[in-house]
Amino acid sequence: MDSDRDSERLFSLRLSRVMGDIGVNSWMIARRRRTYLRIEKMENVHSFMRDENATIYIFGSQSEATTTLGIESDIDQLICDNNEHISLDWSEWQYGKLNLLVLKNELTPPQHCYLHRLRYDRPLSAVQTLGPDDVLDGEGRVLLTNIRVRDQDIFQSLNESGVVLRHGPSMSNDEKRDYVDGYHCGKLPKECQFMFNRPRPGHWPRPDILNKARQTGVFLVPQGYTESPAKQSKCKSTAFMVPSKLTNYPYSKWQWRFSTSLMERCLMFDFNTVQVKVYTLTKILRKTYFKPVFGDRFSTFHIKTAMMFTIENYPVDMWREDNIVKCVCLLLTTLKRWLKQKLCPHFTISGVNLLVGKLHSWELPKLSSIISNLINTKLLCLFYTDMDNIGLRLLQCSSLENIPCLNVSTRTQTCGAVLHELLLNEMCNLTVCTENIVTNHSVADIVNFCLSLQSMSISNSDLGHEVFPLLIPFLRSTVATVLTSMCIYLGQPITQDIFHWYQLSLNSDLMSSRLKFASMLFCREEYEEAAEVLTNCEGLLGPEVWQCCGHKGMKYLVPSTKLKNKLVTLSAIEAVTKHTMVCITFTKAEINCIPQHLTYEMLRSIEAEHGQHYIDWKNNVVIDCIPFLYYLQHLTYRELSQHRRAQAALHNLHEYTTGTLHGHIDTAFNMLGHCFELQNRLDLAWMCYGRSLEIYDRDNVSIWHAARILHQFLRC
Repeated sequence: MDSDRDSERLFSLRLSRVMGDIGVNSWMIARRRRTYLRIEKMENVHSFMRDENATIYIFGSQSEATTTLGIESDIDQLICDNNEHISLDWSEWQYGKLNLLVLKNELTPPQHCYLHRLRYDRPLSAVQTLGPDDVLDGEGRVLLTNIRVRDQDIFQSLNESGVVLRHGPSMSNDEKRDYVDGYHCGKLPKECQFMFNRPRPGHWPRPDILNKARQTGVFLVPQGYTESPAKQSKCKSTAFMVPSKLTNYPYSKWQWRFSTSLMERCLMFDFNTVQVKVYTLTKILRKTYFKPVFGDRFSTFHIKTAMMFTIENYPVDMWREDNIVKCVCLLLTTLKRWLKQKLCPHFTISGVNLLVGKLHSWELPKLSSIISNLINTKLLCLFYTDMDNIGLRLLQCSSLENIPCLNVSTRTQTCGAVLHELLLNEMCNLTVCTENIVTNHSVADIVNFCLSLQSMSISNSDLGHEVFPLLIPFLRSTVATVLTSMCIYLGQPITQDIFHWYQLSLNSDLMSSRLKFASMLFCREEYEEAAEVLTNCEGLLGPEVWQCCGHKGMKYLVPSTKLKNKLVTLSAIEAVTKHTMVCITFTKAEINCIPQHLTYEMLRSIEAEHGQHYIDWKNNVVIDCIPFLYYLQHLTYRELSQHRRAQAALHNLHEYTTGTLHGHIDTAFNMLGHCFELQNRLDLAWMCYGRSLEIYDRDNVSIWHAARILHQFLRC
């Protein structure tokens, strides 16, 4: 027995080391959580500037830091509409607001309800529908359905195939993100107070966490529930009859579900490192051994619920590095017991069976058998698990000598890859946020917004002091360029205030604001000054610099191994400002600060916009930093009659286009074509524009350039 226990203890320690090596360690957990909280903060800045009365939350594996590169978790985003006031009873009705009353009856499924629309001027039922999502029930009440007609239209228009992707209550146009619309209720319904009232051992959740959780309220989200995995539930209630003119209307579209996501976040953030390792390891087992058989019907939420009950029921001193195998087995035992009882309770909501609508009764013994095998073999299957190379890593840990042929990444390399993924997501979010702000708002609005953010970044302790300094310099750069463009158009001199705005913007990222400044100098025919700035920019290039493209549909350049490894030693702000270059965006208001040839890029998209809040980046001039640097150098050195340097810049631009196709490579080819036009090499320019069109055959201005060349050729 002692030898078995020693063997299990040694296996646990090795598993703990392997989990740390694949990015599940205390440092990476904290970094991942903080990154997604910053992204969440940025999303809310974005929402505020779009004049949307909504609060955005990022839930799930990414923000909880319970994932790995191999698990490939998506990003779960909840968009809480603050325009509607949710009431649990009539006494909570508020004057002047759009009020929705939570309705339930004896036949309403657990955790579900209906939303009854009330009048805004007096506490009475509304008598008229307000939009396509409203219907009348059998008693003439206006109910809000969960079909989200406008959202469907938006997601359908944003997806090239026109398909709306659905996972439970979520709706999306992107496999990597799930969007759920919902409403927040500040008071907890009776069934959502379950966790605070039922008997518990007492050591977890701790009193302070329970206090915090009690204040979170509850969300109302679209129903993703059915009583059977095969068919929809049917309504037997006379109070909620389907109107005669809507006889085919699906009953499930009327229901909303209580979600305690904020409460669950409080609990998940209280997991210690060993508990996160145990939970994440069990998720790897689920995806490897359960998902091929049961799909996502046996979900990570079942695992999460079992994990919470297991932590609650077993003592604190059990959760140790040398006890991970036993902890996972206890979690699996909890699941097995529920399968036998055909009941998986919800941790925070009473009366809910999480197996209902997910698994058939005949599947439960099969799932139980797989779990029993994992428990009985003490997780030895992990030696044969491919995800994140866990099997190979365990083999390497078990060997007395390193086995070089295994070729698995080190902890530093894996953490570097994770940090790169986090940086990419953060930069994509930053790109979308800044472009939406500068495209949809006037200079005066942006100036006032910058001043407000500057003030809030000093006093804000809720991550604003980290988020706002990333956003402000990009906005300052746009303000400076827009004002300069106006001065150029009016023939006025550039004021010192404008140069000061440029100066304050230079720490946005490594290069984009500097190149905007250089482009402005070139357009003002200050070629010597432009050349000096461009030389400084070229000196910033190196293997520890990453050119990042955050636009959807564009392939991004993978950073060097050297940079990935260095990311481990950098803060988030250092990674952005000293080692990252983002795409450069010029709006129509900045048109006089870019070389004239690039103004064609604004003719890229001739299709109707999806709406003022969904401006496509294709309506702006968007360029990657490195090719724009070489292009500006070639143009500037030509004006200075420095032909050798101009030719060297052209060579660099040509070499750039022969590499991996990433970012806005079509624009890079268009700039190269223009350089050849300046040398009167129309044959080479034609080839460049043709190559650009081969890469992106839609929304590409190279067709205009090709038409120009053809016109010149026919005139000769």
